[in-house]
Amino acid sequence: MLRVRAALGPLLVLAAVAATLTPVPGATATAVAPADRGPAYQPALQAPGVVTLVFSGDISPPTNEFKGDDHATAELVLSIRPNLVCTAGDNQYETGTAAMFEAASGFDGSWGKFHGLIKCPAEGNHDAADPGPGSPGFQRYFAPHLTNLPCQQLSPPCRPDLGYYDLDVPGTSWYILVLNSNCQRAGGGTGDVQTPSCASGSPQLEWLAFAMGRRHGGQTSGLKCSIAFWHHERWGTSFFADDPAMHQAWLLLNHFHNDIVGSGHTHSTGRLGAMTPQGTLSPTGSGMRQITAGAAGRSLTPVRVNPPRVGTRYRDNTKYGVNVLTLRSSTSPAGWQGGDWTSEFRYVDGTVADRASAGCWP
Repeated sequence: MLRVRAALGPLLVLAAVAATLTPVPGATATAVAPADRGPAYQPALQAPGVVTLVFSGDISPPTNEFKGDDHATAELVLSIRPNLVCTAGDNQYETGTAAMFEAASGFDGSWGKFHGLIKCPAEGNHDAADPGPGSPGFQRYFAPHLTNLPCQQLSPPCRPDLGYYDLDVPGTSWYILVLNSNCQRAGGGTGDVQTPSCASGSPQLEWLAFAMGRRHGGQTSGLKCSIAFWHHERWGTSFFADDPAMHQAWLLLNHFHNDIVGSGHTHSTGRLGAMTPQGTLSPTGSGMRQITAGAAGRSLTPVRVNPPRVGTRYRDNTKYGVNVLTLRSSTSPAGWQGGDWTSEFRYVDGTVADRASAGCWP
């Protein structure tokens, strides 16, 4: 019995949104090359300096199970026609082997339709559960996007082979950081715990400080718009409680005024307001926003965090969907490169929820 794929609906053309500040000179509307797998693909037309990014995690069920709806969320992503797709980990259940990733009933048969757009995949605990050092199935499947990265030529280098790296979003002033939140605790079929440490002073955190410091600049220079993706929620919104393992990463990103942290792990969707490093709402409104999208197809999990944790602006565990971020770029009068973002959740039943927006945190 095969999973029934949702029919591809009419392609949606996103309206170009004019930035309130001066667009970055020389920005272009095309942000990605054609997909290296799947049919010919053309992203929706955007104004210069504007990019549509889709992300979610907890995607493809085990190849011997026919639960969830990763095919429907794949068709949803195609209908949105984004410029870029990121994942928030647990891409392939149950143990993320290469055979599962590459199977027609696995990730490749659903989200593999736009493999070439997935430039920023994050590792989850189920990806790391593949027997062998690190996440061999994940690394093999996403190898076209995780080799020969510019950040590998710097010192200290990024380590996409260990799940942490960064990239600039072409045509914009935005950049993306992908971190590995398994933090030496993901046990695989062979007892594998070969995932990088998340402790202060660890190579992953030392690289993160370098990556943020070289871009953010000072009062009159630098790039002020950034998003970090990792799997485990720092602040639990639905099924899981708060996870302190990424606290040092949160502190570091907060220091450099990162804007958004995108996560999964809980099989639901949610958004928090601007948070302090102590897990409370920022009294000034300045702080990082956590956006959770873990409802890409594996399953939906019940709500166990009750009442809703402080800072909760939205949460849903009843339907499959993805988060859509519209990223806009601008130049401030002071000379630094900034911008703003809009977030919304789109679901396979056609509903759109929780539209929110903010300027980049300078």
